[in-house]
Amino acid sequence: MRLLVFLFLLTGCHAFAPEPAPQPRLPDAYRLEAGGHALAEQWWKDLGSPELDALMVEAFSSAPDLRTALARLEQARAAAARTGASLWPNLTGGADAAQSWSKDKGRNVVETDAYGLSLAASYELDLWGRVRSLRTADALEAAASREDLRAAVLSLSGEIAQAWISLCSARQQLAVLEAQQRTNADIESVLTLRFSNSLASALDILQQREAVAEDATRIVAQQAEVARLENRLNLLLGKAPGTLDLSAAKQLPEPLPLPRTGLPADLLENRPDIRASWQRLLEAGWDVAAARADRMPALRLTGRFEQDGNDVERIFDNWLASLAAALTAPIFDGGSRAAEVRRQEAVRAERLAAYEKTVFTALSEVDTGVNDVLSQFDLLQALDVQLSAAQSALESARVRYQNGVLEYDTVLSLLLKVQNLERLRVQEQASLLTSQTGLCRALGRGWRQAFPDPPQTIEPEAS
Repeated sequence: MRLLVFLFLLTGCHAFAPEPAPQPRLPDAYRLEAGGHALAEQWWKDLGSPELDALMVEAFSSAPDLRTALARLEQARAAAARTGASLWPNLTGGADAAQSWSKDKGRNVVETDAYGLSLAASYELDLWGRVRSLRTADALEAAASREDLRAAVLSLSGEIAQAWISLCSARQQLAVLEAQQRTNADIESVLTLRFSNSLASALDILQQREAVAEDATRIVAQQAEVARLENRLNLLLGKAPGTLDLSAAKQLPEPLPLPRTGLPADLLENRPDIRASWQRLLEAGWDVAAARADRMPALRLTGRFEQDGNDVERIFDNWLASLAAALTAPIFDGGSRAAEVRRQEAVRAERLAAYEKTVFTALSEVDTGVNDVLSQFDLLQALDVQLSAAQSALESARVRYQNGVLEYDTVLSLLLKVQNLERLRVQEQASLLTSQTGLCRALGRGWRQAFPDPPQTIEPEAS
């Protein structure tokens, strides 16, 4: 009995534990700083669109991608609970009843009744921490699945915002095209009138008519793009085409304030993909510990209690109890357990490399995002200057054409250039907003309020 008490005390000890997981060396600061605005968690609200806010709320509650991630999280939690159940004794019960009879020449019948109850218990003393290591590894996998869910939220919020921005851009470009088509049609009417007065040539009218026809082809293509983006938003939210009311997405919002990027080390806490990769690295360390513990002896206790009788009233008069302890140790297994240790160590090395890559990828995305946003601001400023100059040149050319000192080819060329720049201005503004949403995602904003940290029922043991 003293020996059993001593062995029970040993079950709380961990003979094998993983080595501390290293962290990659991070720079002290980013190469570029976007701005000084403190970025809110729900950054899309800075776009000032109640429609977009409503889309986000609905997506976080019913989007198929999030429901898939939630189901995977529940699977991981159930697996962790199943593994943790091995830390408790296994108790099973049984009941049986039997009746036998015989006949002697069809006259005498002898009947025998038998009844029994039994309880059987088994328990593995976790002397080397194998079961606890497996339980901790599964708990860390569940934590990683929770971070996968948050990464799905982060990705979904960015995809919805970008699709909504693209829809606003497509509709705004469509409105610009329709206005340009009306302008070109009016110019064609003026040229026809001038032709009747011998002030314009037939070539001028044909060239202008071709410009009107080109606007028509662009309008058809733009209408198709609007329909595609509407379907894209419906799909992201798990809706049938045409279900969502997206009528408010007509004009591009103003650019977001330039955010403060903070420190590179902040990404370790803010990016759920980094957090998930870190949890899986820790999990691999505990799998190594479990594989090492599996090479050690195992002690299992078994107990059995049985009662039986010839009738139900006397079933408790006869009973039998037994308690046994079995010690098993691997002697020769062909090197399979040693090979499993090496395999788990290789898995840990793989996940360490994957974790480092995830961290550096996040740093690269932030650096690239800041550079794209700043470059896009410069591009828009240069484009505004170019558009202003082209409009001035067009106005001057119109005056010279009306005075008869300039051919209409030059006027038409400048007109088409101005119209192209007007459409390009809308496209580049949408590109700026898309780059800003990408930067917000790269900084790890958009998931905390949707799926905050829940109370932990299983505390993962970190190395």
